[in-house]
Amino acid sequence: MPGSHRLGRLTAAQAIQARDATGEVTVTVPRGGAMLLRPLLLHASSKSVVDGPRRVLHFVFGPRNLPEGLRWPARKRSAAC
Repeated sequence: MPGSHRLGRLTAAQAIQARDATGEVTVTVPRGGAMLLRPLLLHASSKSVVDGPRRVLHFVFGPRNLPEGLRWPARKRSAAC
């Protein structure tokens, strides 16, 4: 949903209401392509149409302090750190 990252944290009911008001956009990414999106953007992926794995890499870049009372999850440290 375009611009939904600007709405802050939403309940499921608010997300549905925002979708109904704003509408949805389908973005087709070609094989080997990449889709970049903003954190907190409401999104969904359709079922894969090929018989193979779908790879998703999720990198989060952002400011140390988030707006509107949002907080990053507690950082987990592995034994190797």
